Amino acid sequence: MTEQIKKVVSELRKQGRVSAVMPFDMNSAGIFVFDFTSQNAELAGVDFTDVDAFNAYVFGLLERKQAIAGIGRYDEDRVIYQSQLFIESGKPARTVHLGIDIWTKPGTKVFAPVEGIVHSYANNANYLDYGPTIVLEHEVAQVKFFTLYGHLSKDSLDGLAEGASILSGQEIARVGNYPVNGTWPPHLHFQIMSDMLGKRGDYPGVCSLEEREKYLALCPDPNIILGIERLIGN
Repeated sequence: MTEQIKKVVSELRKQGRVSAVMPFDMNSAGIFVFDFTSQNAELAGVDFTDVDAFNAYVFGLLERKQAIAGIGRYDEDRVIYQSQLFIESGKPARTVHLGIDIWTKPGTKVFAPVEGIVHSYANNANYLDYGPTIVLEHEVAQVKFFTLYGHLSKDSLDGLAEGASILSGQEIARVGNYPVNGTWPPHLHFQIMSDMLGKRGDYPGVCSLEEREKYLALCPDPNIILGIERLIGN
């Protein structure tokens, strides 16, 4: 299914039917790619359980790099997940990121990249959860897939209705601020799913190393839609 989704999105791109998710150029020199792996020694000095410290690290680094936004990578084995939400007793820690994060200021507009309908939405208000979340359903050439938008502003859910039509390029939400967004530094978590597994308004955004192969098969690289050139081949 992943290859089918890639093929469909590639064809949509050729037809000019894939719109930007954010209101800035994701391939500009002002985009910084974060490293949240154990290879980044700088992370040892940051308390990621303190959202103010985490926020200061993210946006302080963006300011130093003179960046308009930051990218958090797909399929990244991260060391920043230190909460009990990601580490459950007797179970492998969930550290592998299944989406792409776009770290940017709260209130930034979010747009639908491909036409579809509202599949579901919810305010996942638990600590370090998604906060307000929207899932869109897309079907092109009989290939169905879903896109998830997490860590939104609360008013992003106002007026939504399941089944409502969404156009490519239509504004669907805004980036939220903490604590409403699940108590994270402001960013959009963008993810693609081939199967919702019966879930509504929610979906795992992080998995364990043991389940990495399973979830990567269900969640293709979101960069097939975002088209961030510096992530291709990395």
